[in-house]
Amino acid sequence: MDEKNNKCIPIIPSYLKFSPAYNYINSNKIKLPTKLNANDSSDMLKVSEDGLKLVYVGDIIAHLDLRFTFVGSIRANYHVPPEVGLFYYEINVIDKGTRGIIGLGFCEPNIRLGGMPGWDYRSYGYHGDDGQKFASSGKGSSYGPTFTTGDTIGVGINFYNNTMFFTKNGIHLGTAFTDVDSNVLYPVIGMRSLRECVVVNFGQKSFMFDIDQYAQKVINEISDNEQKKTST
Repeated sequence: MDEKNNKCIPIIPSYLKFSPAYNYINSNKIKLPTKLNANDSSDMLKVSEDGLKLVYVGDIIAHLDLRFTFVGSIRANYHVPPEVGLFYYEINVIDKGTRGIIGLGFCEPNIRLGGMPGWDYRSYGYHGDDGQKFASSGKGSSYGPTFTTGDTIGVGINFYNNTMFFTKNGIHLGTAFTDVDSNVLYPVIGMRSLRECVVVNFGQKSFMFDIDQYAQKVINEISDNEQKKTST
């Protein structure tokens, strides 16, 4: 907050300096996700006041029998505007809880909050308990390693080519989804067992993955392709 001018200054991660919409972001004409939305969350979850720490608290059934727990998901405060070209965020797993069923990704605003990321139509996710990726289906497919307490997991969406990727502890895991079909996607996190706890980073601090280098590579590839087109 700029107290002198009494206005909010947007959080702009450094990789977005490559964005074609940078001036709109800087002037706050385009809003980016900056925290989790407690008003767009399952009752199974508890969000910190700053909207960055998330804990699965469950209900009475979950506390009585650890085998029977319901999914709880939460979306961020804003969707990702496609004009930015590229968007990325990370979560740090503070505690895997009793079962380690944690997922992250992106989804549309009408997706139910009682399902894990990727289970419903136009929802995409990567889950820590089995390392599988999910896209618009409750049936997953092999993608990456599992993740647990102490791991940092990231997810990025590339609107230049409509793909999505994930990272683990700073390592790019490869393209997870192609032909990502939506212009209104929110960051989403899902959990399913007691004491699961994560902290999300939308750019408030440095990312573990070198997203700046990745963004530069994407821009360079676009530039090279444009030059090839004009030279033929």
